[in-house]
Amino acid sequence: MEIERVAVSFDGFEVNSYVVHAPQGELVVDAGAEPERILGRLRGEAVAILITHGHADHIGALEEVRRATGAPVYMHPADAEPARVAGYDPLEDGRLLELGGAALRVLHTPGHSPGSVTFVLGEDQLVGDLILPGSVGRTDIPGASWEEIELSLRRVMPLWSERTRLYCGHGPVLSAAEERAKNPYLPPEVA
Repeated sequence: MEIERVAVSFDGFEVNSYVVHAPQGELVVDAGAEPERILGRLRGEAVAILITHGHADHIGALEEVRRATGAPVYMHPADAEPARVAGYDPLEDGRLLELGGAALRVLHTPGHSPGSVTFVLGEDQLVGDLILPGSVGRTDIPGASWEEIELSLRRVMPLWSERTRLYCGHGPVLSAAEERAKNPYLPPEVA
């Protein structure tokens, strides 16, 4: 199984979408912008569209990708409702998704937004804006909370191994081991 980063431009800044090339279909994660670029990375049928959080830069191309693929959308209601996303399959903490031959566990990881989730795929994590290179997601915006993001980090970090990769919403794919060693925003008790 391969997770491919698709860097797209939303209002002039780079945001990551991902295509998970699963054994029996493709999973699109965060259809942020440039739907034609995202769709161009599909090697087969898209079986699901997964959303880490409902900010515009992560769902800007959602409807175009949904129309083109007919794939169902999975999203946490705390972000779907304010973002006015209709017709989605609601995610809840601990849910196991088996899609296209891939098994993903959903962790509700609020802090950057009330409905932020992390998708755990084997040892890897699709974290949205929970963790960014050398930083964490913004907590100075409506609906965000430093206390909640810290609690969310405490949930995901014990799952990290030396091989864990973090697929974040902006910037390169991260090594969890490197972030643990260098990221000053991670909680010190588990860093």
